[in-house]
Amino acid sequence: MNITEPMFLALTALVDEPRHGYGIVQEVDRLSGGRVQLKIGSLYGVLDRLAADGLVGLDREEVQQGRLRRYYRLTDDGARALAAEAARLAANAEVATARLRARADTGPETAAPESAPRERGRSSTGRAPSTRPATALAVLACTALTALAARAAADGGVA
Repeated sequence: MNITEPMFLALTALVDEPRHGYGIVQEVDRLSGGRVQLKIGSLYGVLDRLAADGLVGLDREEVQQGRLRRYYRLTDDGARALAAEAARLAANAEVATARLRARADTGPETAAPESAPRERGRSSTGRAPSTRPATALAVLACTALTALAARAAADGGVA
């Protein structure tokens, strides 16, 4: 199964407790540092696919202010799928980070003369500034793995 970033974040949001849709949206925003902002319409498509694959389940329904709130929980299969995806992302991020470190150690290919005009948002080498996406993925994957380990410890080893 191909787990997309919104699916990964939705699963991660459910590791520590069941949440309703808006709670998942808020937690995904927090987990991604505001980088991923799920819309409610997109979230329910993600949840429907995760539920169809047995990775999340309906925990309970509550009526609040006259509206039905559905709370979703991470299933054991969902925890296993999230752990596998987090490990895959962490391994990919580790490889990318190591290659970027090696590239930095060898220095830039050819530096542009300081008198040359610079393109806005570019360094003197002509490359866009690094945003370190590999590091961000590694941190997110480690966060998910840590949460899963905490859940496993609390559940007596089920993860």
